[in-house]
Parts: sequence; structure tokens; C-alpha cells
Amino acid sequence: MDILVALERPLGWEIVDLRDYLEALLGLPVDLLAAGALRRKPHLWQAVQEDLVHA
Repeated sequence: MDILVALERPLGWEIVDLRDYLEALLGLPVDLLAAGALRRKPHLWQAVQEDLVHA
């Protein structure tokens, strides 16, 4: 599952812990990406926005 997260501050290596927690919770592989990092790549951000589901 691909998950885009909006963070108030950079997490550093804690983002790996978050990914591991979500994988254990959901029972499936998770690709975790910070929205701030993605917005710095306009061509990728545009493509992601087309498939984005807000939850």
C-alpha cells in the first residue's frame, strides 16, 4: 500500500519505525512517503494527485 503522510516536522529514521508499525497494523507491505518531499518534484506530485484518496 502506498501512503502519503503530511508531517509537521521531519522524522528522520522515525519514518522507518512508522512504516514498520503501519505494515504490522495493516498486514501488508507499505511504501511511505512524506508529502513535503513529493511536492519538491512537481512532475511526480501531479501524477500522485490524480490517484490520491484522502482518508
